[in-house]
Amino acid sequence: MRRWGEIFFSASCVAILVVIGFKLHELDMPAARFVRTFNIYAVNQIGDFAAVLGQGVLIGVLFAALALAGWWWKQDRWKDTGLRGLVALFVVTVSVQLMKHLIGRPRPRFAHGDDVMLGPSLATGLDSFPSGHSINAFAAGAVLTRFFPHLGVSLFVLGGLVGISRVVRGSHFITDVYTGAVAGLLIGTAVAVGITHWRDQALPQLLRVGVPWIVVTFFVIWIILHRAPAWPQEGIHLWLGGGTVLLGLLFRLWGGHRSNRREVLRALGNTSLLLGIAVAFAPWWMAALIVTAYLPHLVQLYPSENGSLDALFWRDKTTRFDWKSEVIVASAAVLVILLLGFLQGRLPLAS
Repeated sequence: MRRWGEIFFSASCVAILVVIGFKLHELDMPAARFVRTFNIYAVNQIGDFAAVLGQGVLIGVLFAALALAGWWWKQDRWKDTGLRGLVALFVVTVSVQLMKHLIGRPRPRFAHGDDVMLGPSLATGLDSFPSGHSINAFAAGAVLTRFFPHLGVSLFVLGGLVGISRVVRGSHFITDVYTGAVAGLLIGTAVAVGITHWRDQALPQLLRVGVPWIVVTFFVIWIILHRAPAWPQEGIHLWLGGGTVLLGLLFRLWGGHRSNRREVLRALGNTSLLLGIAVAFAPWWMAALIVTAYLPHLVQLYPSENGSLDALFWRDKTTRFDWKSEVIVASAAVLVILLLGFLQGRLPLAS
C-alpha cells in the first residue's frame, strides 16, 4: 500500500475503533444489570472454564513448553513462536497492569450507576479496565496465527469466548473486553512480526482483515442487543437496504459481461451488498463504518506479488464470468439477511 493509503486507512481504522468503543460504552451498564438478573449453573461453569483459557500463567506455560519443544526437536518455527509468545505476554502483562491501576475503573459488581469516578488506584475491585484475560487471549492468538495461519479463526473465536465469559460472569464491562481484544491484537501482532516489519506486514494485514472482522462482530452484537425501529422507519430501512443489495448484485452481474471494467464493477457490487445489509438492520452510521472498514479490500488497494500497486482497471481481465459464483453470492446475501432478521432484538438490552 502506498504511503497516502497507509495514512488514510490507518486514520480511518482508528476512527472506526474509537466510534465502536463509544457505542459499546452505551451498553456497559445495561449488560451489567442484565447479567445480575440470572444465575444459571451451566452458563456459570462454561464461563469459568473459558476464563481459565485466558489466564496469563497458563498461556505462559504453553508458550514456554512450545519453545522448549522447538529447541529439543530442532523445530525453529516452534521455538520462535514460543519465545515471541513469551515476549508478547510480558509486554501485555506490564501494559495491562499499568492501565488497570492508572485508570482505576470499578468492576461491574462495584458499579451501580452510569457516573463512575476514575483515577489511579491500587484498591481491590478498581481494576476493571481493560480485561486481562481478553488481552492475553488475543495477544496469544495473534502470535500463534502469525506462525500457524490455519489456526487463526479457531484461536480468535476462542478469544471471543474468553471475553464473553468475563462479561457473563460479571467480572468486566463490554468495553473492558473490547479494549483488551484490540490491545492484545496490536501487541501480539507487533511482537510476532517485529517492529522493523510492522509497516510492511502487520499494518496492511490489520487494516485488511483485523478491523473488518471487528466491525462485523460489532454489527452482529448491535443487532442482537437492539430492537428493530418502529414502523414505518423499519420499513424504510428494509426497502432501502433490500434495494441496495439488489443493486450490488446487478453491479456484479454487469461486471461479468464487461471485462474492461470487471474489477471496478465488482468492487461497487460488493460495496453495495455490504451497505445494503447494514442499512436494512442498523443505523446509518453503521453502514458508514462497514464500508470504510472494507474499502481497502473492496477496491484492492494492496500490493501485487511483484510489489507494485496495480490500478483497478487493469486487474484480472482474463477471468471468465462464472454464473455459479454469482448464484452463491446472491444466496449468501439472502441467507445473511434472513439470519440477521431472526437475530435482531433477541437480547434487547437497549432500544
